[in-house]
Amino acid sequence: MESNNKLEINFNYIGLCYHYLRQNKDVDKFPRILGTNIIEFKNQLSMLQKNYEFISLDHISNLPIKKTSLNKKSPKILLTFDDGLSDHYTAAKILTELNISGVFFIPTCIIEDKLPANPSIIHYTLAIFGIKKFLEEYKKELQVLKLDLKIFDVHYLKNENNVWDVISKIKSIFKYKLGYNNSRKILLNIYKNLLCKKYKNPLEIMHLNEKQIKNMLEMGHYIGTHTHSHISVAATELSSKKFIKEIIHPKNYLEKKFNTKINTFSYPFGGKNDCLSSSELIKKTNKYDLAFTVEEIMNTKATPQYELGRYQVTSTDTSLKLNNIIKKMLEKN
Repeated sequence: MESNNKLEINFNYIGLCYHYLRQNKDVDKFPRILGTNIIEFKNQLSMLQKNYEFISLDHISNLPIKKTSLNKKSPKILLTFDDGLSDHYTAAKILTELNISGVFFIPTCIIEDKLPANPSIIHYTLAIFGIKKFLEEYKKELQVLKLDLKIFDVHYLKNENNVWDVISKIKSIFKYKLGYNNSRKILLNIYKNLLCKKYKNPLEIMHLNEKQIKNMLEMGHYIGTHTHSHISVAATELSSKKFIKEIIHPKNYLEKKFNTKINTFSYPFGGKNDCLSSSELIKKTNKYDLAFTVEEIMNTKATPQYELGRYQVTSTDTSLKLNNIIKKMLEKN
């Protein structure tokens, strides 16, 4: 059933957005992937429990409320996790032990197509093979597609170019410059030519599987959509057919596959260049009740339900730093 209801939220809350959760570098199989250390994640949860009150998705949506009795004075926190990463199964188990519910946004390509989302291919390929090898494969694909190297090339010389500047440029090209079809074709070929040849199960190294998602739902967590292949929605020119595939079909697919209500969407990347305004989204679909960005705001009664904000927790955020960031967000309101 399509939703067209204006939700009335009777409290303010801050959404937190997590991506990778990683082991200590000395035991992590992929130490170059940046993420929140699992020990630090637990410290953050402990800090949040002491200072704030966790809410679940049903408190801010049209879902039936499972647990009520909220403290009206306590600042509220909603935990969300983007990209359907394999790390999130560990996060779900940790949250369950603490009786906290999270919202996990899934790019449906990982279940329906058995293929990874675009950013995961970039992150793991760079982490395992390095920038030089990634760019070698990238340039081969540009030539196959007969794309102009002068327009799409990325220059990199070790000890000359700043690594993070180069990585940022690579990500930007795939997000905004190559186009929907070319980006996907190139990344899937890099995935097949490098990751699939090195590992028997690269998809499960990178992403959640169907059984894990079912278990997470049984634990009491929620899932939402994150497009099909993880694209910048606002920056990507999509035909009506492609929009259905990337934005609308994921909701229908996840509801049928996991027999659960899906009413929430999270914009991949989530910046202003990546998100539609409420009016733009409603013109295209009214399938969702809520849509999340990564605008660093506290959500209030006045926040449009399709432009909800979250703070993206970084790999350098300690529990103390995160607490200070949340306090500043509360003060701004």
